[in-house]
Amino acid sequence: MLEGTLDARFHAAFAHFREAMDTAQEDGLTEPDPETGEQWDLVHILAHVSEMLEYWLAEVLHVLAGEPEEPFGRLKRSPERIARIEQSATLAVDELRSEINLRAEATSDLCRLLSPEQLRKKGIHPKFGAMTVEEIVTEFGIDHLHEHASQLESL
Repeated sequence: MLEGTLDARFHAAFAHFREAMDTAQEDGLTEPDPETGEQWDLVHILAHVSEMLEYWLAEVLHVLAGEPEEPFGRLKRSPERIARIEQSATLAVDELRSEINLRAEATSDLCRLLSPEQLRKKGIHPKFGAMTVEEIVTEFGIDHLHEHASQLESL
């Protein structure tokens, strides 16, 4: 069993990300992603986190509203993912920070409101298969925020 409520774990992950975001160097590049080869600067990391928080919040709501084992999600190479990151990367860093903060707050609110039954509802991801709502938030929210915090720390 994971330590703490989903909201507490999300809040801790976002605090880690926010600290890394506030101290990140603006002129570095990440190591190449092993799967895609992508290398990102500060703006691209923030653009991705902004769009991914919005995307995965909507996907959780989609699973909650859908039939049992509702299909959801995307892959790293999904064209719409890449296009959304590039579109968001045209924004200023301050705009991206503002979007990230608002989207993280919305995700935290949802995490706090989910019932045990809702946390157990399952959707089907194209790569990972059956996942509960709690697993979706953990994988694509909490763990992903820690991953991108580490990227920011490495710039």
